[in-house]
Parts: sequence; structure tokens; C-alpha cells
Amino acid sequence: MKPAFRSSRLAFSLIELIIVITVIGIIATFTIPALNTVLKGSYLSQGSSMLVGQLNLARQQAISRNRQVEVRFYRFADPEIPGEKVDDPATGSFRAMQLFDIRDGAAIPIDKIQRLPGPIIFGYSTDKGISSIIDGTIYVRKAGSGTYGGADPRLPRVELKYEYVPLRFMPDGSTDRKATEKWYITVVEANAKQTTATKPPPNFFTVQVDPVSGATRNYRPNAG
Repeated sequence: MKPAFRSSRLAFSLIELIIVITVIGIIATFTIPALNTVLKGSYLSQGSSMLVGQLNLARQQAISRNRQVEVRFYRFADPEIPGEKVDDPATGSFRAMQLFDIRDGAAIPIDKIQRLPGPIIFGYSTDKGISSIIDGTIYVRKAGSGTYGGADPRLPRVELKYEYVPLRFMPDGSTDRKATEKWYITVVEANAKQTTATKPPPNFFTVQVDPVSGATRNYRPNAG
């Protein structure tokens, strides 16, 4: 005699499935923006750490090598970002830096190019706003011109289609910038780069460089 068969419910009904999907959607609506905020904050922290580390390393190398060491801030276009054109660096942003040992007038790379993470850039404006070190046009050099620091390195993806602003540390630890002016550079999110000259974005990180001692001071009013 065959045993009696007892059916068991092993699947969701359509209504239950719709309810589960709806709940997941509601949770995601509140979670994703918070996650994006956390990620952007993390990127900003990584970028600021990189900036401070490279500036301090440049000063240390200048003193230990007893030669000038140059920090170059690179501006180039990212072909994956709408509106940016590789052939025109001005359509891009300052988003990387590199150290150079200055020997007999030639710039020799000390390390590899250091690119800021994710959507983070060095804030820039044409009227000396949130990054006086790179703002304006007087310090901007065009790669491949051969008029400053010898041959320029080719960067990944853009080759020589980039511009840069140099900041030099002297063997005594000082910089090549005027002692009568304040020098600073700010790390911001890319979508916040259109801020006014006197008002920084809600979340940023600024490093001020003393032109005489080469020492740095850090500012991050909003760490959120």
C-alpha cells in the first residue's frame, strides 16, 4: 500500500514576490544615496592623503638629494567623460600629479604618475579661487613644448596631450613661489568644480603650502 502523499509549499506566490521586490526597492531607495555619499567621502580622503603624501615627499627628496624637486599637477581630458576632448586638455581637469628630480635643467621622473581616485580632481578656476597653486594661466605649461624642464613624459591614453603646473621645492625645503602670497590647492568632487572663487564646495580638502619653509597645513571643514 502506497503512503499518503502530503504536498508542501516550496515557492512564493506572485503576490508575495511582488511584496518582496517592493520592499527591496524601498530599502534601495534609501540605501544607495547614503552609499554614494560614503564612497565619495572615501575617495576624497584617499585623494587628500595622496596629495599630502606627495607634497611632503617632494620636500623631503629636495632636502635629502640637495637638488630641486618638482611637483607637476597634470590637466588632461578623460575620453570616457562626456564633454571632454583628448585633443584639448582645457576641456579636462587637473586630476593627477608626479614628482621630478631636476638635474642640470632636465626633469627626471622620481616616481610614477599618481592619479586622484574616482571622481576627485584638483579644484581649478581662472581667477585664483580655491587652488592658487594651479589657478590662472601664468604657471600652466603645455606638454611637449620643450621650453621648460626638458623632455616631458608621455602619459597613458593621452600621450603628450596634457598641460601641467609645476611647483618646485628647493634644497633648503622652501618653494619657488612668492613669499608674499598664499599658496594652496584643493581636492574636490568633479561635479563641484564650478564653485565660485570665494566659496568652496560643501565637501573639500585644502592643503596650504608655506612658500618659505615648504611645510604644509591641512584643512577639511566638512568631513561628511
